[in-house]
Amino acid sequence: MLQDIRIRQRDFLLELARILTQELDLDTLLWQILRISTDMIGGFGGFIALYSETEKWHVRITRGIGEAGLKYIETYLSKFEDDTAETTESALLDINLLIDRVREIKELGFADGVGLPMVEHGNVLGIIVIFRNYPVSFSLNDRMMLKIFADQAVIAVRNANLYGENVREKNRLNALINAAADGIIVLDNGHKIEQVNPALLKMLRLKENTILGMHHDDVIQLTKITAGMELQDGEAGGWPLNRDSRLYVEGNLTYGQLAEKPLPVSIIYTPVMNSENMMVNIIAMVRDISKFREADDLKNTFISTISHELKTPVALIKGYASTMRLEDAEWDSFVLQESLAVIEEEADRLSSMINDLLDASRLYSGALKLNRTDVNLEEIVGHVTKRMQTQSDRHKIVYSFEKDFPVIYGDADRIEQVLLNLISNAIKYAPGGEISIAGVRSGDFVKISVQDEGPGIAPEDFSHIFERFFRSKRSANKANGVGLGLYLSNAIIEGHGGRIWAENRSDRKGAIFSFTLPLDPDDYPAALKFRNIGE
Repeated sequence: MLQDIRIRQRDFLLELARILTQELDLDTLLWQILRISTDMIGGFGGFIALYSETEKWHVRITRGIGEAGLKYIETYLSKFEDDTAETTESALLDINLLIDRVREIKELGFADGVGLPMVEHGNVLGIIVIFRNYPVSFSLNDRMMLKIFADQAVIAVRNANLYGENVREKNRLNALINAAADGIIVLDNGHKIEQVNPALLKMLRLKENTILGMHHDDVIQLTKITAGMELQDGEAGGWPLNRDSRLYVEGNLTYGQLAEKPLPVSIIYTPVMNSENMMVNIIAMVRDISKFREADDLKNTFISTISHELKTPVALIKGYASTMRLEDAEWDSFVLQESLAVIEEEADRLSSMINDLLDASRLYSGALKLNRTDVNLEEIVGHVTKRMQTQSDRHKIVYSFEKDFPVIYGDADRIEQVLLNLISNAIKYAPGGEISIAGVRSGDFVKISVQDEGPGIAPEDFSHIFERFFRSKRSANKANGVGLGLYLSNAIIEGHGGRIWAENRSDRKGAIFSFTLPLDPDDYPAALKFRNIGE
């Protein structure tokens, strides 16, 4: 008989060990522990209660206890003091008192009970209680077996807590990775891709996560490396030396759809090391640096353009001034006037460039202001036409406005600046012919168009002509300028709540630049981009 009991105990313990190694859900584990312990020591029912700082004492799993019994047990547990969970002695005392109270309620049908605290490193995590419905006391062997099951329950709670913490930490890390603005790739120690975030998929122009399991080198394909070294080169040199090592590289990413137009990126590789200082993962942070590249290109373009454009007027002013100061030369009044006219013209050109640069700087910093008043556009166009006609004898500048053209509310000086830029460009880029300005009303807007008889606009230039420092490659050598006129014109028109655009003529060669202005800018939020001076 004793041999049969030991075999039965062994089988129960083996079953419990198997369950503990295969199951991670805490409720399932605790129910199995309660089931096996109840069957092993001949119990009728029981419960496992756990303690936490937030929920205090609460019944987690029951077996063979009706609703009335559960309600009474929960009520009694709510009266447990916090020190019940502090020492084994106080926990045992409260467990025995609970069993006595339950036995006194005849309606529940429990004749005897046994319970033990679930203790880990001196801390009481919970209690396990088994009841019998027949009047036979629990033996010392029963209590010893229950102690084994209580210890197993502690292991289950600890593993479940660790698993829960791991899940929460993983979810937190996944949330951080997915929320990152930069692309992130998690590699295993064989450089296989384990995880990527939405930012990287967007960067690679992938709609679905199709690169999991692929090798790093098949996805991160860089050309024109400008800084640092690639991952394989870094590892060949001994990287990582320690867990704080970083590897940096800059280049053009060419994977998939980026092959036609590579994306400039910077990548920082960070190792994840285990306790033995062995690398288990690599985290690669991929940042789109195209804006920085554009800023560098813009800066280089600015320096190159300004240097080139300043050289000619400075050289002319210097040359004429030096020539006129020669002590051994005599100049008649015509030559002097002609030389002074050149100096004045080049000085005006320098002044215009400086003003454009200052306006561009104010616009970039948000300090460009508009001084709005009532504006008669027909008068301004007439004045600008007469002024610009003196600049060229190869062009005929004409204008026409429809009858009863309305007065608008805007900055007359800035609108004149836009017209000067557009007509000046027409003179620069059209070898000759007629330049016509037309004004019409279109609903709540007025529309002004400037058309010429030049070569027109190249198709590849349409998306760039209003950018800072942009100059068409086809015509950059034909005309002076720093590429700010149209950029400022666009800002001024948008500041008024209007729109400016360019197109090629359909009737013949030539370009048409048009802009609209609202009759009442207060009706259009875009007009608040630049506030009135004094507002």
